[in-house]
Amino acid sequence: MIPIDASVSVRADILQSKRRYGFFFGASLGLLFAIATWGLDSYLLYQAHGLLPWLKLGAGAILCGIAGGIAGGLAARLDNIAYAVLLWMATAVIFAWLVVNLPTRITPRLIEFNEPEIQGLLNYTYYQAFSWRVAVAFAWIVIFVGIMGALQLPLSESAIFSASVGGKIVPVIVLVLVMGICGSLVDNLVNEPLRSATFAINEILQFSIAHEGQEVDPAEARAMHLGSLRGVQELITQEYRLIVSGYDEFFGKVQVLAQFENAWAECTVIYSQPTNCEQVGSARIR
Repeated sequence: MIPIDASVSVRADILQSKRRYGFFFGASLGLLFAIATWGLDSYLLYQAHGLLPWLKLGAGAILCGIAGGIAGGLAARLDNIAYAVLLWMATAVIFAWLVVNLPTRITPRLIEFNEPEIQGLLNYTYYQAFSWRVAVAFAWIVIFVGIMGALQLPLSESAIFSASVGGKIVPVIVLVLVMGICGSLVDNLVNEPLRSATFAINEILQFSIAHEGQEVDPAEARAMHLGSLRGVQELITQEYRLIVSGYDEFFGKVQVLAQFENAWAECTVIYSQPTNCEQVGSARIR
């Protein structure tokens, strides 16, 4: 005779609930990973006058959500912890690839599509050295995603059969905590060095605008690297947008485009220190 709990678990409606919950679990994991990896970065770039700062987060959320939903749905259908872990390890490869390729390959193309006048000004290169960044990202991600893969089926089972709201949201709470840690660990592989260069240019532009027409102490001007704006001083306007336009393979030297009201200027930043800026074209902020 089949035990009561086993017979319940193989009922068609229960199996359907498990599969739906598996997709929800996986899509939530992917979405939370994207938010943890690119959410804070997008917000900070928004604060620093970034050009289309939320585009990276939106693209990452869609791609990671789809990949996670497929993995979670398949794991629920197979209903085997070992297979679930393997599926999520494969998904970790996708996440790791996106950590490096989303900001360096995918987002630039999306920005060029949204801002046609920027075409030809973005010189993003995918260096062979980036492969180690993907490997490091995978080494971190596979730990956390593998843990959640092992927990998916037990957590889903308890949530489906739980009679309380608390029991049903426990998996989501676990996902938030685990994916939050995971995303913060991979932020410095690509996001942080590119973000730091943007911050450096934003800071110097804010200083220049705040002291327009004033005499600036030479020591303070040197400390702020104000001389790097000498070639574009007449172009600077209070309204502007910033975006990384190029970098070397180690992200030590980064170029940042500044879109002013009537011109584009490109600034070079070496290890977060602005060195020089020059006009590279005409622009119009919409």
